[in-house]
Amino acid sequence: MNNQRKLDVLILGGGFAGVYAAKAIRKAVRDPSFRVGILSDENHMVFQPMLPEVVGGSLAPRHVVNPIRRISKGVECYRGKVKELHLKEKRVRISAGRHTGDVEFRCDQLVLALGAVVDTSRIPGMAEHAYLLRNVGDAMKLRARIISRMEEANLEVDKARRQKLLRFLVVGGGYSGVETAGQILDLIKSICRYYTQIDSDDFSVSLVHSRDHVLPTLHEKLGIYTGEVLKENGMTLHMGHRVRSVTAGLVTLDSGEELEANTVVCTVGNAPHPLISGVCREEGITDERGRIVVDPTLQVPGQEGLWAAGDCASVPMKGGGFCPPNAQFAYRQGVELGKNIGRIRKGEPTQSFDFTGLGELAVIGHRKAVAEIMGRNFNGFLAWWMWRTIYLSKLPGIERRLRVTLEWTIELFFPRDINLLTPQYTSPLREMYLTAGDVLFRGGEPAYSFYMVKSGSVDILDDNGDLIKRLGPGQHFGERALLADRVWRFTAQAREDSHLVSLGAQVFDTLMYASGDLAGLLKGTATAYETGEGVREISSNIPEERRSLKAADLMNRSLCTLQEHMPVTEALTLLQRERHTLYPVVDGEGCLCGAIRRGGFYEWIRSHKVQPGETIDRAPVAPILTVPPDLPVPDLMNRLIREGRTRALVVEEGKLVGVVTVMDLLGGSEDVA
Repeated sequence: MNNQRKLDVLILGGGFAGVYAAKAIRKAVRDPSFRVGILSDENHMVFQPMLPEVVGGSLAPRHVVNPIRRISKGVECYRGKVKELHLKEKRVRISAGRHTGDVEFRCDQLVLALGAVVDTSRIPGMAEHAYLLRNVGDAMKLRARIISRMEEANLEVDKARRQKLLRFLVVGGGYSGVETAGQILDLIKSICRYYTQIDSDDFSVSLVHSRDHVLPTLHEKLGIYTGEVLKENGMTLHMGHRVRSVTAGLVTLDSGEELEANTVVCTVGNAPHPLISGVCREEGITDERGRIVVDPTLQVPGQEGLWAAGDCASVPMKGGGFCPPNAQFAYRQGVELGKNIGRIRKGEPTQSFDFTGLGELAVIGHRKAVAEIMGRNFNGFLAWWMWRTIYLSKLPGIERRLRVTLEWTIELFFPRDINLLTPQYTSPLREMYLTAGDVLFRGGEPAYSFYMVKSGSVDILDDNGDLIKRLGPGQHFGERALLADRVWRFTAQAREDSHLVSLGAQVFDTLMYASGDLAGLLKGTATAYETGEGVREISSNIPEERRSLKAADLMNRSLCTLQEHMPVTEALTLLQRERHTLYPVVDGEGCLCGAIRRGGFYEWIRSHKVQPGETIDRAPVAPILTVPPDLPVPDLMNRLIREGRTRALVVEEGKLVGVVTVMDLLGGSEDVA
């Protein structure tokens, strides 16, 4: 690889731990030839404790981000996504962009400060329907959603529908959840007067938390006080419950209770960074629940020149246990790590990280907060003032502090901004996990996505709970609703633990417009979904004298088959002589091995360089429906409709004995092979 960089210290991650480690190293080592670099997904550092303020409109988005280059003077800054990480070799390969391509970094000292990620895939529907709050784009998008719902509700004349539009639910009662819920409620209350058609009882904000009180890391009295204040402000709390699934309009709790919610915000689901947990497994480095284990000096034991800090590291805490993954600890870990690298450079002994925390604060809305500082508890307006003062002092750079001070002061005297901005930052392709019995969506709810099944199976059910279609790996669903009126006609429920991929409606529309072939294919598969009533209506066309028959009575026993090890040249000759759509493949004893579709076989030959004497074993196998010979005709028709097929192969004890088609059941004729 030609595009390479060699550094003395390379820091992966542009959060609190990474940025302050770089600043500390640069301060400790003044030698300009000592090269220190930061590699981050973004070129700015996000001050995450203030993201809820962006949601509520108390702060502009630009005031909670800082360019890494400006706050890390003397540090080389690079933006890119890590593709390969080799800890023992201290080698990193990144994707820098479409035009630059891949870049490789090598270093003497490697610092891991990649933070954590959010994994919502374990809660069905959460990845698709919930809003997250990890970066400034998330905060902007959530704020835009809130104002958009206010605008839409202002035009709705039906009160019940208006109330549905304005139901907001936050999942998680930790700091982010409480602060975000409080800011949403404050925002709606403060701007409601500008929406003349919205009454004070039209909107609602709810919070779901698994514990018996919110803010569990604070003193219990502060958590109880917070809950009382939130309820006094008009918030609904659902304590002691976990979310089991999320659809477009409903949140189902583990108790079975269903809560209506048009907008869901998820503040739970923090998970180890997959890059860290993966490379630890591959290279045999100790981790603790996916976080790399370090010693008190923040070095990885047994790995010279390898360091870690922040949410991706398990840092031992003085007195036992590990440090909590929050900004307060990440910032100080970064500073101590940087100082230790400087000490090694100077030949001095390293020092242990012995910070145990100064306290915790949380804003709960309506200019009130709670705080636990140096063992003392505070609440109300005083705690709110302390929160703003302390976090203001932690903002990097005097410029940001002045801007935030000015904006907070203006917010005290003037109404919040209600401009509707709709940035698009979320990836259109998402993955999700369903456990057996989980409901993905229900009939009558709005349709937002097209789904593909990677593993497991999903049942499509009608209003009566009757099976319409069962989908397995490689199959898809959702096209019927997206091609029509964007409303689900059926209910989708996981039959077993399943892994799905979803594609947003907007991207789906783009693909349909760009590819006529794909549009035609999906329009065809959309017709495979029939309700129980529709199936009964089609089945009613079966002549009465055939209803008591079985598959063996109507099947065609004269089949054109291919032998399992037939040479490709012989198969081509047979296909030219016997023109059918589908050709069953059997072994020497007549047992069914699969089937080859005529068009797919020709396409395979065209794209595959056939060697002399090569057999058809490697040709693509077509999906096919098989049924037993004693299957009654009504049940056979039901299977054909549910599977979206026009024919089925009849198999007895593994051997192919015939083929039966829809037209055979209805009394007509059709090309039966």
